[in-house]
Amino acid sequence: MQRLRMTVLVAAAVLAVSGATIAAAQDSDTGRPGGQGRTTRATVGKYWGEDIKVGAGQYGLARADCPAGMVSTGGGGAEGGASQNGGDPFVIASYGGPSNWFVGVKNTDSVARDVNAFVVCMTP
Repeated sequence: MQRLRMTVLVAAAVLAVSGATIAAAQDSDTGRPGGQGRTTRATVGKYWGEDIKVGAGQYGLARADCPAGMVSTGGGGAEGGASQNGGDPFVIASYGGPSNWFVGVKNTDSVARDVNAFVVCMTP
């Protein structure tokens, strides 16, 4: 019985210390107790570019830009609506720069189609 009571007391002490350590770590981004030196968390957003019209059988390049002070972390593109003619624009390239994203498409439809790009940005 004495051994069981001692084991329970040791386990309680270990949990109390680890709980205090976790609370201190959560209170400060820099690891300093009391929240001193707290840093701002990153802001992330998704931003769409302007629609571009890609003619039938043509290639197009859509672009989306990050707001000032943000950097790109990824992106993609979209085409507007389903085709009634059996062809759709399809992505042939998707790549980013330091603060933008590009999507290259080939329109296989028999009519012009709208395409645009989006970029996911964050504050550095």
